Amino acid sequence: MKKFLLLLLPIGLVVFAFLFAQFHPYLDKDFALEDLQGNLLHLGKFAGHPIILVFFSPRCGDCKEEMPYLKELYSTHQKEGLVMIGVGVHNKKDIEDFVQEYGVPFPVVVDETLEVSKSFGVFFLPHLVFFDKQGKITYSKAGKIPQEEIKTNLEIIL
Repeated sequence: MKKFLLLLLPIGLVVFAFLFAQFHPYLDKDFALEDLQGNLLHLGKFAGHPIILVFFSPRCGDCKEEMPYLKELYSTHQKEGLVMIGVGVHNKKDIEDFVQEYGVPFPVVVDETLEVSKSFGVFFLPHLVFFDKQGKITYSKAGKIPQEEIKTNLEIIL
């Protein structure tokens, strides 16, 4: 009986690890940056939700053009669990001014060192990164993206 229990324990651990990996949400990439209020925002906190990261700069013309559409998408799909997080890549004051001017309704963090931006391969702005509910990156693209392309990729993660 003791041998049986000793054999059962490793099997149980393997089964538990498998089930944990299948059902515990995680993200392909994670980070923690300060939001505009100085609080640390962990991306991993939103695991299990569809997520869009919006990398932008207040000095970016295409970012300014794209923001009204992103605000609309967020407002429309927030009830479905959509999480949208802005990642500002300029100084905090300019990002705060941009957020206020454009009425950005979703959380915004500041990446002054560009460390997080580089880890996501962001070298041109705007840049959108889509995560599905399983935490996998399904789409990542720089530059002004046609609204239909954004909508198509949003439908995939919802």
